[in-house]
Amino acid sequence: MKFNRSFLTGTAVVAGLLFSTLVKAQDEDVNKWAPAGLSIDGKASEWPKPLTFYNNDAKLFYTIANDSNNLYVVINVPDQVSQMKIMRAGFTFSVNPTGKKKIVSSITFPLLGEDAPEVVESQNQRNSVEWKRSILQNAKQISVEGLTGVPDGIMPVKNDKQIASAASLDEQGNLVCELAIPLQYLGLAINNDKPIAYRFKVNPLNRDDRKAKEKEVKDRLAAMQAAEKEGKTPPPMPAGLTGPGMENLFYPKDFWTRQLMATHK
Repeated sequence: MKFNRSFLTGTAVVAGLLFSTLVKAQDEDVNKWAPAGLSIDGKASEWPKPLTFYNNDAKLFYTIANDSNNLYVVINVPDQVSQMKIMRAGFTFSVNPTGKKKIVSSITFPLLGEDAPEVVESQNQRNSVEWKRSILQNAKQISVEGLTGVPDGIMPVKNDKQIASAASLDEQGNLVCELAIPLQYLGLAINNDKPIAYRFKVNPLNRDDRKAKEKEVKDRLAAMQAAEKEGKTPPPMPAGLTGPGMENLFYPKDFWTRQLMATHK
């Protein structure tokens, strides 16, 4: 199908204008005041759309908010590779109340527990909403580090520390992750008047996952070569197993941003 060059140019301009307000957060941006009646359920139905910012390295939309008691973060991840990484290794949100780009405290979620049932992955399932939801249903743990008054380590999603997290897929197949953390654990208060540093990190697949993916690539290539020798149409290589997408599975993507506390609606 051929497209008119002017149409493509116009589309690019519109897309550029759309993302111009989303791509870069500035150090003096202010957190949003948390939406009324906010429920941490991974659905993001209470959040204004689109989310406030977009980061092209991690390929996710995000909003940071607070009220008098908690800090909140929500991300929306449309990218398939970033989704796979988060479902396998989690998303880490870190905070430094001094504004320095140095990790003081962090929370990683969603995480599969050791007793979670094995979710069988096949070529057809990999990008299916049902397969992804089956993984997220078994993500019942979080990892915490550096929180004041909270021991480092693994804890259940349902915990007695009022740290709330949830992840799910929306109707468009985007991965949505929500997190709420009491301000006291982060050394924050609503009257903080200095920028606070936040780091977003999409964690890479671990070594075992890497070996499994590399074996899958070899097996798929062998099947393609065998089909060609027999004069048959070779099966296509599944998306995400070759090229930049494949390599990105094994490297973290992270970025820092600094924002001020919101003091009112």
